[in-house]
Amino acid sequence: MGLRGIFPRLFRPPVYQGKQHPKNYFEGWYFKLVDAGGKHIWSVIPGVSYSEDPHCFVQVIHANSGKTYYLRYPVESFRYSRKEFFVGVGPNEFSSDRISLNIDSEGLRMNGELTIDGVHPFPSGILSPGIMGWYSHMPFMECYHGVVSMQHRVVGSLNINNSTISFDGGKGYIEKDWGRSMPSDWIWIQSNHFKEDDSASFMLSVARIPWMKGFFPGFLSFLLLDGKVYRFATYNRSVIESLEVTEEHVKVVLKNRKYRLKVTVMRLEGSVLKAPRHGAMDREIKESIVSTVSLELRKLTGELLYGDKGRFAGLEIVGDVEQYFQNKSR
Repeated sequence: MGLRGIFPRLFRPPVYQGKQHPKNYFEGWYFKLVDAGGKHIWSVIPGVSYSEDPHCFVQVIHANSGKTYYLRYPVESFRYSRKEFFVGVGPNEFSSDRISLNIDSEGLRMNGELTIDGVHPFPSGILSPGIMGWYSHMPFMECYHGVVSMQHRVVGSLNINNSTISFDGGKGYIEKDWGRSMPSDWIWIQSNHFKEDDSASFMLSVARIPWMKGFFPGFLSFLLLDGKVYRFATYNRSVIESLEVTEEHVKVVLKNRKYRLKVTVMRLEGSVLKAPRHGAMDREIKESIVSTVSLELRKLTGELLYGDKGRFAGLEIVGDVEQYFQNKSR
């Protein structure tokens, strides 16, 4: 049968990973939507929270206005498939090929259907079933991370507050988290809107990761470029050579056995989101999805392979993760 037969969900990170009625558990999917002209930027986050206040939800971020919305639904209205990626939250449905929204709340009416075309899933293998590498096999981690689609196109339109917004020719990105709690400290950066390579996509997550009775500073990152995925992560012995966080920017230098990647993000004011703690959505963080990220990829010999700026970059800075990476990479 093999590992794929014994642990089928492990090799399908996009599908719902939780038990039928877990305790102190959350799972959420992050859909980023940007229209072709970059004038309409939204993130939609369906999820479920099993805690003292069990419910499912859809969070919505409107980057242009900075407004966020949190729509609660009875936990009984949460639906999912074990065979393929599909989740339903109340009257809303999400999968790897479509999004159907029927949101009617104070300040936000959002209805319509979008088709997702040309999904680029993160590469998966026996020893590395997802973005977390072999850490995906560890059964006692507080939080797991998955990348559903590094890059894809969006087709269709949404009626938003009585205005029809076309997303034809737009782009999207999908990732997810699941477990008991998000880390106490982390930095997250993501963009898939680059000029030099229209199909490029980048993500970096740096965190203080609980482990056994302690913790370790860890990170995950990928750069999709010309169809090739460059990986920088704790599990493949990559290192963070430097990490600097100021009020104006975040600068990170990553290095693996062959390449060095310099990342610079300009900080902008973010929107307030709810985040999980012991399964409950009772923590507030800030996220910007209109930041700008600059990338510079070089061989260790110094040869420049790629340099570009990404627009509509997602940025979360929670806690003080910088302190955990001081003098760690030397």
